[in-house]
Amino acid sequence: MRSAPTSLRLFSAATVCIFTIVALLPECVVFAQSLWRDGSLSLAAYTSVLAEPRRWSLLRNTLVLAGGTTLLSAMLGIPVAFALERRRVLLRGGLTHLLALPLLVPPYINAVVWADILGRNGLLRFGLNPPVGGGPAPFSVYTLGGAVLVLALSSFPIVAFATLLALRRYDARLEDPARLVCRAPGILRHIAWPLVAPAALSGCVLVFVLSLVEFAVPSFLQVNVYTVEIYERFSLTYDPAEAAAMTLPLLACGLLALGLWWTYVRPRAGRLSGTGRRAPLHTGRIDWLATALCAGLIAFASILPLAILIRRSLPLTSYLEAWQTAREEIGTSLLVGAGSATLLTALAFAMALASRFERPAARLYTLSPLPFLVSGPLLGVGLILVWNRPGPASWVYDSLLILMLACAARFLFFAHQAVGAALRDVPRRRDEAAAVAGVPWYRSVRGVLLPPVAPALAALWGLTFLFTLRELDAAVLVAPPGRSTLAVRLFGLMHYGPSRLVAALSVITILIVVAGALATAFAYRRLRRFAHAGD
Repeated sequence: MRSAPTSLRLFSAATVCIFTIVALLPECVVFAQSLWRDGSLSLAAYTSVLAEPRRWSLLRNTLVLAGGTTLLSAMLGIPVAFALERRRVLLRGGLTHLLALPLLVPPYINAVVWADILGRNGLLRFGLNPPVGGGPAPFSVYTLGGAVLVLALSSFPIVAFATLLALRRYDARLEDPARLVCRAPGILRHIAWPLVAPAALSGCVLVFVLSLVEFAVPSFLQVNVYTVEIYERFSLTYDPAEAAAMTLPLLACGLLALGLWWTYVRPRAGRLSGTGRRAPLHTGRIDWLATALCAGLIAFASILPLAILIRRSLPLTSYLEAWQTAREEIGTSLLVGAGSATLLTALAFAMALASRFERPAARLYTLSPLPFLVSGPLLGVGLILVWNRPGPASWVYDSLLILMLACAARFLFFAHQAVGAALRDVPRRRDEAAAVAGVPWYRSVRGVLLPPVAPALAALWGLTFLFTLRELDAAVLVAPPGRSTLAVRLFGLMHYGPSRLVAALSVITILIVVAGALATAFAYRRLRRFAHAGD
């Protein structure tokens, strides 16, 4: 077999170096300091932390939070997806687009809204929450159940869209023989659901992992989970070894979930052909119920919180006050988002290319989930240990580059998976034809691989830009003094309770995110149309 050209080897080596600095170095430094103490190898930090009974109660709370959020998201998302795809729902296209709105709103803003609704002084204080002295409330948002509710209302669109996309790739011709002997419920249970279930389970695994390492919502709702404990203990003691020890249960649970998905769910996800006709829309007496389910859930998860925020932010002069208070943070967030999205998209594309060209170093990229699974607070601790040093490292730590590195490391795994999936859709015969014609690999990338994946890269840039705008878990620790992002500023104001300023900043954040999502969708459609025209 002919060896790879020197330029490809240099490209692969440079990609590995950047990946190591961005994604692996912070965690490695934290764990190295936790194991090497007082000049010798020691497990004292792990034995002392993991032996405390309270740590296992934290693990129980964390698993209940993640498992409850996943279960409730599945219970909400899967029926909505089947209703939108298999029933004659009124305004189906508009409802499908509005389904993305709960996902775009940062979960900690939803927490503020539901605290305003279900808090002791909230809008339902005479319903679910009795006046002071009237006994315990039947339900309080400042509990584990309240955190599950808030996260599920933010996360169920992930399961819904995963199921919806699988249903659109489902070949309805498989149902034709069964229609002779079986009714619609039996067809759904025995044919459609087994083929769609892997995609739905993939969405559930993603929700589980996201909820497992969630920090902002449990912190605001005063729910004790591992991520909150890591942040609070490090802020008090500045002990990286203790933080590293506390993150091991999170890392083990996250790797177990991803391992089960990779072993049992992912191989079955390829059974949908994506060809053939769509399943016919069923018409019946429950169409109005399906419409009410979709519209009611979307209104409950997105329209209602937005209306409450607008009501709380009145009068309109609050927005002028919010702009004057946080305009520097808004500019910082936009700058950090653009830089993080550019770094993340370029690095993910380079990693996917190295994997496509079968470079040996590409096996290292299987560690890309590590920065996310160790949780944002521990990643922030690692970034502090790496870059908070005298000399050139301080230039990074005292600038916005530290926030860009934090955001890029947090979302690198998802970006790598997305670009890899887009490249896998490009037939390899195009690479082979270019190689036979003697085209250098970099020209092959530019002329053969880049055009068909350009829409996916544009969508990835836009999505990572949006998610870095709401990034808080690591940014709350590493934000340079006087240069915090809008998410960090809003999170600091949230703890003083709902107010006109918090509500106005929340509405501004939502408007920025929605505008970015619309721009991303427009760019994706234009580039996709251009790519298809080129074919």
